[in-house]
Amino acid sequence: MGVEQKLTTVKALWHERLKQNSDDLFVIEAGQRYSYGQIGQLVEQAAKRLTAWGVQSGDIVALQFELDLENIVLLLACIEVGAVVNPLNPHFDRDEVTALIKRFKPYAIISQKSVRGRDTISTFQHLPNYQLTCTGDLKMFISQDRLVPVFKANEGPADAVVILNTSGTSSAPKGVVLTNTNLLAAEAAYLQAFGITKSDLTLLLSGMYHAIGFHHGLIATILAGSKIVLLKHYAIAEVAKLLQEEPITFIDSLPTVMYDLLFKVADLGQLRQLICGGDQIKRELLQQAQKRNLPLYNCYGLTEAVPFSYTPRAYYQQQQGLTTAVTPMAGIKVRLVNDQQVINQANVTGLVEVKGPVIFKEYLGEPEKTVATFDGEWLKTGDLAHYNQAGLLEIEGRSGDRIIRGGEKIAACLVEEKLQVCSNIQEIAVIGIPDMRLGQRIGAFIVPRDQQKKITKAELLAELSKHEVDKKYWPEKIWQLTALPRTVNGKIKKYQLTEYLRDQASNVQQIF
Repeated sequence: MGVEQKLTTVKALWHERLKQNSDDLFVIEAGQRYSYGQIGQLVEQAAKRLTAWGVQSGDIVALQFELDLENIVLLLACIEVGAVVNPLNPHFDRDEVTALIKRFKPYAIISQKSVRGRDTISTFQHLPNYQLTCTGDLKMFISQDRLVPVFKANEGPADAVVILNTSGTSSAPKGVVLTNTNLLAAEAAYLQAFGITKSDLTLLLSGMYHAIGFHHGLIATILAGSKIVLLKHYAIAEVAKLLQEEPITFIDSLPTVMYDLLFKVADLGQLRQLICGGDQIKRELLQQAQKRNLPLYNCYGLTEAVPFSYTPRAYYQQQQGLTTAVTPMAGIKVRLVNDQQVINQANVTGLVEVKGPVIFKEYLGEPEKTVATFDGEWLKTGDLAHYNQAGLLEIEGRSGDRIIRGGEKIAACLVEEKLQVCSNIQEIAVIGIPDMRLGQRIGAFIVPRDQQKKITKAELLAELSKHEVDKKYWPEKIWQLTALPRTVNGKIKKYQLTEYLRDQASNVQQIF
């Protein structure tokens, strides 16, 4: 485009794109093609509807949608009217959604009926202090209390654009507030790192509630003036079909998708690169990418800093594609810290801290947590890493206790809490079980109340279903123990449970 550095807001970027590229292809969905200008007309109509519903600049608008054209249009319409959009994961259960609404107090909540039977908001018939309106397949809750907007008018670079929710690893999901500067700086660096231009066509597989979808799917595409293909419901057979029908040049998604692409799709069409985030990339996946002669680059970050690092092409080629080492994106500084000392030497593990224009503004309504996340100007990521001999970062994992299953981050403590509804569970400890395709699966070590009664997986899942525990919290492998290993202070030694699995300890009975 050539003028993106002069623009300071996403809204201004969108208007400039409509001005310069009105007739150019923007979105492909179900074989239908839409230009930037056509989408612009739909956005204008949707913006008028939002205004008619009373949405004002600075209001929070929560959207729970599938990945489709209607979702894209409403997101851009929110930006058009100056609202701060809060995309909600359609996989959030009722408790998670209700808690977010209570904490964030959005002026409008709009839900699209799902065809997959995982509805949450669209099943609600009533929300306190909200008026229900239905139109087509949309269900809208409009606040009956006109509160002072949380945010000021979205007119400047430091103003909020979107609130992305964290996965709730150690507590309830936090609302990560991202500004115009955050988004534009992040995606300018992303396009530069991976050489993405107007000629590219990306297949978008991550929802708008996820940083990959919102940042690298929507914002990066508009910034480059390129185009996207939308797939509403992920299925690898549909992905394979699209790769034959459309000249898709790259896909940015999770390791699970990369596994399916590289192991299950025979013809990869015109793909020139794969970009992977959300979880660590296993060596077997890199080896398969090497066999398929298709680069698989690591793009590493977190919701609060999307992205902050990537695997550079030259180093990737030097290592014959068998590396996930990363270097900071343009405009980003990274340091490793251990016991308040900055680490500069190779092969010494430390906590990753980051600073730069991509760093988020705040956690919505949680100033104490916002302050606690920073070390001066540096964002404390919670990631452990070390420098390799080439000076690149080798990410080792998280310092916290969480499971990353198919890119979805699940707090082990939350799974443990959900499983307590089961009648014959006295104690439980949950850990991540390594899995080549998904990265990790949920493993649970159970001490039963009745030691004489064997716990079967079928009975356990039936009880969880009865209590309406969401499937994402269901354990995939379980083991029965007489006691959990603990420290003198009573804390569970989860590392010993991991050792039990590795050594196939005789005192652990696995139940399939």
